[in-house]
Amino acid sequence: MALYEGIALIQEKQAVVLDLGTDYTKFGFTGEAAPRCIIRSEYWCPSTRKYKRVYDYTTPEELYDNLVHMLHLLYFRHVLVNPKERKVVIVESLLTPTLFRETLAKVLFIHYEVSGVMWVDSGRASALTLGAPVVLVVSLGARDAEITAVVHGCPVIQAIQSQPLGARAIHDELARILDEDNGTELHLSEDVLEDIKVRACFVPSREKAVEWLERGVASEVREVRGAGGAREGGGARVPVSRRARALAAEPLFARDNELASLPDIVLQCILQCPIDARRALAENVLVVGGGAALPGLKARLAHELRHLVTLPPYRERLGQLQFKFHSAPAHDNSVAWLGGALCGAACGAGGGAGAAGGGAWAGEAARGLARDAYARAPRLRDWPSLLHNTPPHHPHWALQ
Repeated sequence: MALYEGIALIQEKQAVVLDLGTDYTKFGFTGEAAPRCIIRSEYWCPSTRKYKRVYDYTTPEELYDNLVHMLHLLYFRHVLVNPKERKVVIVESLLTPTLFRETLAKVLFIHYEVSGVMWVDSGRASALTLGAPVVLVVSLGARDAEITAVVHGCPVIQAIQSQPLGARAIHDELARILDEDNGTELHLSEDVLEDIKVRACFVPSREKAVEWLERGVASEVREVRGAGGAREGGGARVPVSRRARALAAEPLFARDNELASLPDIVLQCILQCPIDARRALAENVLVVGGGAALPGLKARLAHELRHLVTLPPYRERLGQLQFKFHSAPAHDNSVAWLGGALCGAACGAGGGAGAAGGGAWAGEAARGLARDAYARAPRLRDWPSLLHNTPPHHPHWALQ
């Protein structure tokens, strides 16, 4: 039996799991608890002689070249495997542009000749790590904050909320405050701003934030982040005030007439869900993404939600909800990747229809496509599309 199991392990190769984020990419194997590598979503461009981001493109051809170089870096430098021998699990947002997902599929199937690809949406992948039937996933990425309600393995499409309240919003506010404190435009790069945010910034309580916004932060407290902080490219130290450290994340919670703050879109997502699922969603909140690791953010979000439900327009419909937060089983920035790894391990990672042998959760969350099927019809099914459940001769196919 031991010899037989060893042979099976040799013959069955683990699929690779790809979570290609705006700023960082997670890459590893199914069935593992953490990705093998977390690297920036960029590569060294030989023509321009500088690093180029994958998402910096203007034409489909440029995007194709970016993805070819990025995947080459992942396969042949970081995990050292042959792409033809491994199926691929792609973790993506439900709001991913069609051009990007179709170009990525073209690169995998045609350029790297992978045998099969399975797509897993990030909301259900994150909820899968908890095993709870109802989960409200709050994903804080580089550009956007995306709220997805997962009810019994299905995302509520009409309730999805997205606003530009990601890490870039924090970086912009941090740069503005630093320019005001120093009396000049520092022109700090994204790398320096991220370094300052990670090393020094935090999210204060709601009472402290209101007090500091009204009366100001004590100006005598001023820190220079030297060996324990950020440095500019020329080696000059960047002075970081207490005001910059404490108020950089306030754009996430600033309310306006459009009710587009982070707590507001969380409550709006719950409002647009079925009424019998709202209480369970409020009691099963999961905050994921790189922005979720900012100290104090989850506690501040919980406090803001409990405060807003007592105010109009939420008081009458959501006033009785109790908000409870889950602790993610992995680091906040790799929860979606872990869900993709679990789903790929349960479903066999991508051949044919996708979910043979997996549980109901994994089967609903995954959509697979084999290379021969893609060669016959190079068309990807969109997430809200039900054509894959429609008979081949149904009139709806003629409308596509």
